[in-house]
Amino acid sequence: MRQRTRYSKEFKSEAVKLLLIDGNSAQEVSEQLGVPPRLLYAWKSKHLDVLEEHSGELAGTERSPKAMAAELDQLRKELAKQKRMNEILKKTVGYFSNPD
Repeated sequence: MRQRTRYSKEFKSEAVKLLLIDGNSAQEVSEQLGVPPRLLYAWKSKHLDVLEEHSGELAGTERSPKAMAAELDQLRKELAKQKRMNEILKKTVGYFSNPD
């Protein structure tokens, strides 16, 4: 007869977090953790506290397209600025490391 495996509350919470927050499928999480998918679904229904803890992370996925476009524009501007800064730093390092 096969012995039953007991999982800690922390393990279950992390599994539910992988399922809900990180957006992995039940099959992927099941393969990663070696837990049957039916257990993941049961844990998901019992561990809604994980959902409540990270509600801010999930709320960001239900925004309007206009808000998402504005955020994308802002992120693109920040990325361009960081690329310019990176180029300046590369040139500065090249200038000071050249012994000529």
